[in-house]
Amino acid sequence: MKSLLTNKVLGSLAILAVVLPFSSSASSMYQPATFGGAVDQVSQKVTIPQSMATDNRTIAVYCQADIAASGVAGNVTCFDKAAYNDLQGQTQRALDGLSFTPALVDGEAVPVRMAFRVVYSRNDSQPNVVMLPNLGTLQREYGVDYIAPQERLDQGDWYSAYSSSGEGQPFFDDARLARVVADVNADGNVKSVRTVEAAGRARRDAKTIETALKKSRFIPGFVGSEAVDMHTIAVINYPGSE
Repeated sequence: MKSLLTNKVLGSLAILAVVLPFSSSASSMYQPATFGGAVDQVSQKVTIPQSMATDNRTIAVYCQADIAASGVAGNVTCFDKAAYNDLQGQTQRALDGLSFTPALVDGEAVPVRMAFRVVYSRNDSQPNVVMLPNLGTLQREYGVDYIAPQERLDQGDWYSAYSSSGEGQPFFDDARLARVVADVNADGNVKSVRTVEAAGRARRDAKTIETALKKSRFIPGFVGSEAVDMHTIAVINYPGSE
């Protein structure tokens, strides 16, 4: 699940906080939520182990957060399979309550759920902290800095619809998972859904998630400043499972 990011790529991503206007060929104008000044704030709050320089390691922490219309991040959940020196916990605590740049639909701020990576390194030739607006699952197709679709929370969201009857917790963890893919078009509409991972009772949950996702609306995925058709993955985990 870890992404292999070169020094050249990481160096070029230092400008991600500078946001150009986004547009869409759809009937609405979209601007996804972006990091604003969050990168600098995370850099100040997280202690990156000096041993990473000796180990020549780059660590990606995978996160999900609800970005309010005010831009404030809440319900932050992060996952780092390596759990390197508590970078996961530090990152989650650092992000909670930070100010992002909110998503816009036709110029009006809307709350969204955003998935992203926080990449740490101890290499003098690249920034110590880089934030990427995706989980890297489509990096081969769209490059390292594409913006993944962001679910609109003002339209109802799939997890709220699911959690009234299901026991799974949102996002990744060291536990059994259920994963459902939603194909989101450039209009922000879900065109199709399919389960890619579910076992046992999770199969029933996956069907519930599929139904909920079909009713969800998104800020579409972006490559550069253009909205494109792009899929996203709804994930739940079952704490205590093997």
